[in-house]
Amino acid sequence: MLHEFLSTEREHILALCGEKILEADAQLSSSEEMERGLPILYDELIEVLRADEQSSGEAIVEIANPDRPGSAMRRGRESLRLGYTISQVVHGYGALCQAITEHASKAENEPINSREFNRLNSCLDVAIAQAVTEFSRVQDEAAVKEEVLRLGFLAHELRNSVAHAAAAHRMIQRGFVGVGGSTGKLLENALTRMISIIDRSLSEVRLRGETTVDRRPCRLVDLVGEVEATSTFDAINRPVTLRIDVASDVIIEVDRHLVISAISNLVQNAIKFTRAQGTVWVRSQVKGDRVSLEIEDECGGLPEGNIEELFRPFTQIGANKQGIGFGLSISRRAIELNEGKVSARGVPGKGCIFTIDLPLLKSASE
Repeated sequence: MLHEFLSTEREHILALCGEKILEADAQLSSSEEMERGLPILYDELIEVLRADEQSSGEAIVEIANPDRPGSAMRRGRESLRLGYTISQVVHGYGALCQAITEHASKAENEPINSREFNRLNSCLDVAIAQAVTEFSRVQDEAAVKEEVLRLGFLAHELRNSVAHAAAAHRMIQRGFVGVGGSTGKLLENALTRMISIIDRSLSEVRLRGETTVDRRPCRLVDLVGEVEATSTFDAINRPVTLRIDVASDVIIEVDRHLVISAISNLVQNAIKFTRAQGTVWVRSQVKGDRVSLEIEDECGGLPEGNIEELFRPFTQIGANKQGIGFGLSISRRAIELNEGKVSARGVPGKGCIFTIDLPLLKSASE
């Protein structure tokens, strides 16, 4: 009987299955839930095959207690959390099937007849369906949650800016202050901030809805100048000093809207995390046919771990948790669409430096 063979050879088959998974997915992350998921499924298979053998009716292919999530469902949910793809979710079950059939082929007696092999495949099909269904369900829930968070953050930012603009307008309207004073400047900054928020949101929509870019020759100093104009108010409020050192003769061919959005996200992020009275530097350096734009802050240094994690959506560092941690991933996507790249490195005890690397306009570099 197949279920008896699986019970007797449990340790060997699971070890062989683990080897097959490791060969194909050695670079994938794992967890306690993933490590014990297949053994639990294996035991469920044994119980199903035993019950199926004792049943005179149709094959029994339920592999989970209806009153609790089965191992396949838990595996699908955990796979999404660890960043697996659908094909990687399915691979574990294929490895288990291969391990069973390979080990059975080496046995002296033929432990699997055609009926039992069909039952085994039916059980694994159900397990795969449950894992993939749960993976997709949680993925859809995460997407909805992401949209709610993004819309909530956008509404919150716009509301603050509108409140500042309205307060300044009332003061000017009642004649308490003049248009050309600091209150007039507050009104101007609030309106500029709203434009920046809307521009950034439009960039996000473009990045998610299309992959084409409108590249045109631009002076890098002009792009940085626009970012400086919209970021000055945030810097003053911290208070943080924003210093710009960008050559005026550097010309790049990029999608102006996307690149400004990317630079703005990095600069505002630097201002957000820099200690009060600190300095944020934005400087450029030409290297061959490319230009590097560095945004250096004084956040105190990056935490230990993988720097690439910073570019994943909803990843935040430090004590300041304003926002939803989406800006860095947007910046990277925008720069990559312009044939560039974004990287980060820490300056221990001081801060970190984010670098945007872009190609120069070909005619200019020549």
